[in-house]
Amino acid sequence: MQKLSVENSIFLPQVVQLIQEGHKATIIARGNSMRPFIEDGRDKLVFGKVDNLKVGDVILAEVEEGHFVCHRIEAINDGIVTMRGDGNVEGTEIFPVANVRAKLLQVVRKGRTYTLDNSSAWKCYSLVWPKLLPMRRYLLALYRLLWLHQWPQRWTKQHGI
Repeated sequence: MQKLSVENSIFLPQVVQLIQEGHKATIIARGNSMRPFIEDGRDKLVFGKVDNLKVGDVILAEVEEGHFVCHRIEAINDGIVTMRGDGNVEGTEIFPVANVRAKLLQVVRKGRTYTLDNSSAWKCYSLVWPKLLPMRRYLLALYRLLWLHQWPQRWTKQHGI
């Protein structure tokens, strides 16, 4: 099978249209902002129609016209959504709830499918990880060092790693 790369500004509106028509859409995760639980190029994300929204849901939102982001909802107040990527220690996106385009239903990782509504591991993670924001920088650093073997650039120069 041949892979085809298409700009998100062209591809994602088509995906959103299919979802609004009642279909589910599976896309390969891009970027590291949802690390450590969604990995760039490894995991497949299955999106569906938005039925109801709650804090902790992972959504696909059009935060600005033509600019789509998949992150976790931190807060919903008076029709305004605040979301942040699990791998982000700073920065949030804030936009009207009307800009939510799809909800993440499943994550496919290494051949195993996690259905988010009935996965106890995912529910536990969704409750605990956002509360670890003050320590997230250190936890993500450990993840990069121990699991991904990504050494900081300054270490590789000093220690010949």
